[in-house]
Amino acid sequence: MNALRDLASRPARTFFTVAGIAIGILALTVVGSLAERLHTIVARSTSLNTGIVFANIQRSMLIAPNARRSVTIAYEHLRALDGVRAAVPEVIVPYESGNAIGRFGPPSLVFGFPDQLQAPGHEMFVIARGRTPARGEQRVAIVGPDFAASEHVDVGDVMALQGNSFTVVGVMEKTFTVFDAAVVVPLADAQSLLLQDVPPLLDSLPPDPVSAFLVIAKPNADVSLLARRIALIDGLSARDPREVANAVRSTLGIFDAIVFGAALIALLVGAFSVVNTMTIAVTERTREIGIRKAIGATDGSILLTFVGEAATIGALGGGAGIVLGLAVVAAIDARSAAGGNLQLFAISPAVALGALAFAVALSAVAGFVPALAAARLPPTVALRR
Repeated sequence: MNALRDLASRPARTFFTVAGIAIGILALTVVGSLAERLHTIVARSTSLNTGIVFANIQRSMLIAPNARRSVTIAYEHLRALDGVRAAVPEVIVPYESGNAIGRFGPPSLVFGFPDQLQAPGHEMFVIARGRTPARGEQRVAIVGPDFAASEHVDVGDVMALQGNSFTVVGVMEKTFTVFDAAVVVPLADAQSLLLQDVPPLLDSLPPDPVSAFLVIAKPNADVSLLARRIALIDGLSARDPREVANAVRSTLGIFDAIVFGAALIALLVGAFSVVNTMTIAVTERTREIGIRKAIGATDGSILLTFVGEAATIGALGGGAGIVLGLAVVAAIDARSAAGGNLQLFAISPAVALGALAFAVALSAVAGFVPALAAARLPPTVALRR
């Protein structure tokens, strides 16, 4: 309370000093929420791909005159590999519409899987509303939450894919993966869409084309070795999921260093304003310091008084910056969610409490030198000023 009363006695200077800290904490809160979301996205994607290798069919095989036979042979070789539990054929078709092109986030894709929309032993889709398609059901779809928001569709609505009508039977839960902006349809329907999307000159495409295979590894299988073995099969290519995950984490680490560095620079500018404010405060209150020492105040109590004022400035600025930061990221995320865009920020107690603690600690450290000068000031010298 004493610190607040002393700060209130010089409102203009206190306001601008607190504002400097608040701006730095605002930046730290925003970039911290951004980093939190990016780490969540990477963790979800890595979890989804655990034990899975995507085997892509090369374009040269898909359009060759004997494409059906070549894909069948590759599929048999794939299933025979040591460590493969199951190989699920899939079709991937780009989804193009005005809303999908203008949205921010992963591309909107149409995925086609066999009747088992959940790969054997690996849950891929969790339905938030509605249901999954029944076995043998056609012209039905389940959509991701971002796709549903951008295209304004929900369970029971009829939507158009490549000019074909599909009924939405389910909406998936938010996963922060590519499936949030995706449409999943039965395999036969996706094959028909792929045939429509192929130029007329490529009439060699088989009537039941497949774009890739989703390979489920056996428990304890080496997915890196499995990916290398898949790449040796004629017409197939695969990337080691662990290498991809490590590359993404490395890039994310560089991003973290850049954004947090920028936020720390803003905070350091605020810290210099705390040093300036506390130095002026010590100069203005020199006689008060002398009087307090003359009646028995210790160096420690004087030091604690001024460090407490600096820490209070940090707490006020940190609190204001956190409130502003959370308001900014909440507004941006709400706008993004309404348009079906990727939500870039994760509001978590760890980010808010960490930013507040950092603001208080930084301000206390910044105010320590002026406070130490005040504590060491001889009372006789202070009283003469």
